[in-house]
Amino acid sequence: MPHEADLPEIRQIFLSATAQDCKTYREAVRDFIEDNIEHAKIFLQENWAEGGHFVEPVCKRKVDECHAYLGLFGFRYGWTPPLQRCSITELEFRWAVNRWGEGEAPIFVLRPRPGTEAEQHLREQAARFHDQQPPADAEADRAAQRAFLARVDQWASNGRIQVFYDNQRQLETRAAFCIANWDLHVLRKARRGRFQAPGDIDRGELGRIGRKAQIDALLDAIDAFQARPTERAAAFLIHGPENHGQAEFIEYLRGSDDLWDGMDVCCGQADEPDSAESLVCWVCSQLGEPLLGEPTVDALAGLLAARLAKRSVVLILRSVGHAGGHLALFHRRFWQPLRDALASRPAAVGGGRLLCFVADHAPLADPPEPGFVADDPGAGNLDYRQIVALPPLAPITARQVRDWLGEIRKSAKVFVEDDERRSIADYATTPDGNPPNVFDRLNRHGFWKSRAR
Repeated sequence: MPHEADLPEIRQIFLSATAQDCKTYREAVRDFIEDNIEHAKIFLQENWAEGGHFVEPVCKRKVDECHAYLGLFGFRYGWTPPLQRCSITELEFRWAVNRWGEGEAPIFVLRPRPGTEAEQHLREQAARFHDQQPPADAEADRAAQRAFLARVDQWASNGRIQVFYDNQRQLETRAAFCIANWDLHVLRKARRGRFQAPGDIDRGELGRIGRKAQIDALLDAIDAFQARPTERAAAFLIHGPENHGQAEFIEYLRGSDDLWDGMDVCCGQADEPDSAESLVCWVCSQLGEPLLGEPTVDALAGLLAARLAKRSVVLILRSVGHAGGHLALFHRRFWQPLRDALASRPAAVGGGRLLCFVADHAPLADPPEPGFVADDPGAGNLDYRQIVALPPLAPITARQVRDWLGEIRKSAKVFVEDDERRSIADYATTPDGNPPNVFDRLNRHGFWKSRAR
């Protein structure tokens, strides 16, 4: 839990929309907000396009620089950058979600209410462009947009609010209210002298519960890797039975600033984790480095080698795939070729190295599948052509929850008395509890906000 407002007042806003069919509405939102909210500035792509640069990295940088994201979604999927599987509009949405994570986030989604003037207008504008395309291409665009909006709905399914509007005037005012209400919320917190904890527990905090074995093994593994300067890359597997905290442990890794100081950290999920080409595209997108040519592992190695000449890179993949033999596929098609291609390139003096983490929502086989090793991660004789498995994620015990509740007194300024600590721990780890996930039960208890000081 931060001690001050790390989510600031909104002054710079990234407005994401397909440019041509949403032109009237996006410009109306820009004008209304800039006219009515002091210091607010809306960024549209045509305002900051940089000649000679690729659109993709420039858009990503703008998303990272702005204080808020407005997604104005109609009925056209739009342009997809070369070698990507998502349109630039969907990529912008994903970058925003990745940037702000699971907690409170200045991400505002604006959608036309079905059967309204706004819906009719946006459908008509999209149809103008679909009519100029071959029928198959037009239908593919409509289908892609439906699938994208379904993913937006999925993102919002945990209780987030999507803003629906009936006409242009309502769109303008509701977009402005999103910004103004957020700023008012931040200012109220600032007047109280600190930034209070949200109701949900930070998932990185949850990811530490009962994971001393994994964290110690990881630290030993990194030390062992750093002791072998000729090695260019190493990969590690996070694994355990389904629903045993893989997502939470990944959030712990993602937020471990002490581990990754000065490194480029990329965390997320490729569209098709079983596809090497999709993984290549995802990594390039995260690094803001467009590929010129086919999405091959060798081409990715060339881009990574240039980046590693300046600093180290950490890749954290939320899933190693779902197809049969997905572990072996990941190793054979992606990791081993990438590592070999990096090893074949000259290492820059003082350059960085690549660390890759992948999660599997199943325990590692015994003996491990080809390409994976479950030996001591800190051993000095590890073969880094293989992917090193960290200790498996085990069920959380009441003792581990109680210890964690004591630790967060320092780490998150959340104070829980001894009796309540025991009660919470017993509740969270009751066999066959509801919900079954320990982390969900800890959130449901509600102690995080009420005990923050």
